[in-house]
Amino acid sequence: MKKIILTTISISLLFACQNPGHKIIDNNHHVDNIELQDKQMKAIDLVNSLNQCYASNDCKNELDNQLNSWLIEKNFISDSEQVETDDQDNVLLPKIVTIENEELLIKVHLSSNYMNNELIKGALNEWLTWKRPQLINTWQYYQFLKDDMLAGFEKYKIDESLILAIMAQESGGKVHSRSRAGAGGLFQIMPATARRLGLSGKQGAYDLRFNPEKSALAAAKYLDEQWQLYDGDKAKILAAYNSGENRFARLNRRYKNKSLWDKNFYYELPRETRHYIPVVLAAMLIFQDPERFNVILEPVDSEIIVVNLPTKTSLSELAVCLGQEQRSDGWFRILRNINSGIKADKTIDENTDLRIPKTLVDTFTMNCQDQRLMKLAQSLHDADFKSAGLFSYRVKQGDSLNKIARKFRCTSRKEIARLNHLKAPRYLIRAGKHLKIPQC
Repeated sequence: MKKIILTTISISLLFACQNPGHKIIDNNHHVDNIELQDKQMKAIDLVNSLNQCYASNDCKNELDNQLNSWLIEKNFISDSEQVETDDQDNVLLPKIVTIENEELLIKVHLSSNYMNNELIKGALNEWLTWKRPQLINTWQYYQFLKDDMLAGFEKYKIDESLILAIMAQESGGKVHSRSRAGAGGLFQIMPATARRLGLSGKQGAYDLRFNPEKSALAAAKYLDEQWQLYDGDKAKILAAYNSGENRFARLNRRYKNKSLWDKNFYYELPRETRHYIPVVLAAMLIFQDPERFNVILEPVDSEIIVVNLPTKTSLSELAVCLGQEQRSDGWFRILRNINSGIKADKTIDENTDLRIPKTLVDTFTMNCQDQRLMKLAQSLHDADFKSAGLFSYRVKQGDSLNKIARKFRCTSRKEIARLNHLKAPRYLIRAGKHLKIPQC
């Protein structure tokens, strides 16, 4: 619509400049000619100014913004015509400029047709370039967890590709992932949400958010709840998942259940959520049709068996003795994922049943019974995890590093921060977190 109006204005201006209108026969003829020449010069100046403005992106964007406002003010177009949806021709849609956090934000074409949505196409580029290893690792880790997790997806009829996409962005397929905000597990579930979904209790050393089977069932249940609320609209489901179900529900009501891709609706979402939605949808597209995007998701022999440990050992020691057999990245992460209740630093008693990939049975029998290799692995484990000279302190409500340092006297705030990888200048800690504290 805007281009049509611009073209009409330009043609009208051209004719106005070239056509003197009616014939002048009185003494005002000379004056009218001067006025006409003046109009012609103004038109030429205007065209030259437009050419100069369009040579600069900043000026062009501001011109678009001012022109949009003018067209709406003069009732040439309505404000609703500026909403970017699939119902309009993308070629005719102007880019709108708005101010957010004192920065110019160019609104790209937002389409519910995923392959026409510029944000999703940009996210596809992320996954296919620097984030490709995260995508592939998620796929491989999932193969060893699939038998435990798939039943939950099937119960609630949730697409496996959507679950994989959420997992790729939330945790990269690492069962024991945690966020600073307190979310945990493959799907980064918050403690309060976990309780609401029935994830209460523990398995081994961890709560059930870190159990692949239980967390997958809870995540599928949550997605199904949102699916019913938003009629299967994946963009809205992901918005609720990331920004919080209650917060998003209020926003959706305010916009009267409009399409999320409505420009006003979409840009009122939190910045993190605006990034999260296209990134997860892009990963979902790849998992649905990897060949289309030149991605190879090779089949993995992921059968799991249970072995009985002949001697005391740990997951880190087993990772050393299993080495890179059949897997160039080694086996530590997969061992942790499939034995999700066991801490990495824990020494596991002999005669304990442990899960390992079936393809590693021969390697386990040969290398993990080699006394020389296992003695080396144990010494490395002890040096890394036993932390001689340190003890663990559980942070209490109201604690700060200064308070903790004064309490134990023989350390300093900076030393505690260094040992626990806390970043200056704020040194953020939360109640319940365990810190390594030097002993006197």
